[in-house]
Amino acid sequence: MKKAVSLELDRHLNPEQIAAVTHGEGPQLVLAGAGSGKTRVITYRIYWLIEELGVDPSRIAAMTFTNKAAAEMRERVEDLLGLHPLPTSVGTFHRYGLILLRRYGERVGLRRDFHILDTADQIGLVKEALAAEGLSETAFSPRTVLSAISWAKNRLLDPAAYESQAQGFFEKKVSGLYRKYQGLLGQASGVDFDDLISLSVKLLSQEGDVRERVRFRTQFLLVDEYQDTNHAQFRLVEALAGESGNLTAVGDEDQSIYSWRGAEVSNILEFEKSFPGATIHKLERNYRSTQTILDVSGALIANNIHRRGKRLWTESGAGQKVELYRATDEGDEAVWVVKTLQRLRHSYKLGDMAVLVRT
Repeated sequence: MKKAVSLELDRHLNPEQIAAVTHGEGPQLVLAGAGSGKTRVITYRIYWLIEELGVDPSRIAAMTFTNKAAAEMRERVEDLLGLHPLPTSVGTFHRYGLILLRRYGERVGLRRDFHILDTADQIGLVKEALAAEGLSETAFSPRTVLSAISWAKNRLLDPAAYESQAQGFFEKKVSGLYRKYQGLLGQASGVDFDDLISLSVKLLSQEGDVRERVRFRTQFLLVDEYQDTNHAQFRLVEALAGESGNLTAVGDEDQSIYSWRGAEVSNILEFEKSFPGATIHKLERNYRSTQTILDVSGALIANNIHRRGKRLWTESGAGQKVELYRATDEGDEAVWVVKTLQRLRHSYKLGDMAVLVRT
């Protein structure tokens, strides 16, 4: 390894992080516990690929879920490399899908000048579909119908496939609304955000020449928050990386909280099945919490049998004990919370406190 690169890694990364950053070719899954520095691993891997292996920056793609996370990642890599702007594609899944469809969308029936509908426009089309089908907005909430259509697209079910598996009165009605909604989208030369992923998967699945061209341009693929990927996003990653491709997926099944919107934790649990020969790296050192908090949270999450084993540790010390208060009812709970805040405000700012509730 180049001396300057080695010194940079040794200065800022621990041994487990370095192992993930300097992984060679082939797929790897980085199991990054909470507070273990996963973003740092992704940014330094991009840095290492370019500085050490000499990979063309334009042949590296990094995907994440929010524009904020993508901007932060891009800025960090630019600062590390001194490259402004960075030629590497760093963005959200939807941004990547948009770029693909702008270039090749005509292969899947899109006009070159298609536009993306926001939520308000989508609701408007659902209302048109309801009116055309003679259905009441009271009986069929436009947002509920739109959520059902979104679920179908995230499962890569077109109207015909959704209709074939529809069960019960509601789903059977939604299947007709879904077909009408897609027709209205086409008339408006529009796509919704879910289409950016589902149509990209369709494109790469059906058009072999496009798939090979895109794979060649994506020599190394990195995916953040892998535990939050849904079926369509997984299929997009699979299509880009291939079974033996250079994929780095970073995530933590213990932080999978978006199953209600289609995230599939099985994408992490069955990673080696999807990408044979994959290497697994664990980041277990925590830089955020005390050991007491890590032990308590670890004892709770250990009750989940559908997870990979890992134990987070820290050099931050034991810290204060975790206090459990068993309230008799909601009123008692509220009084205890208020009294606790009043007691703590003598030593801490109110802005340094947080109250978390389920709903």
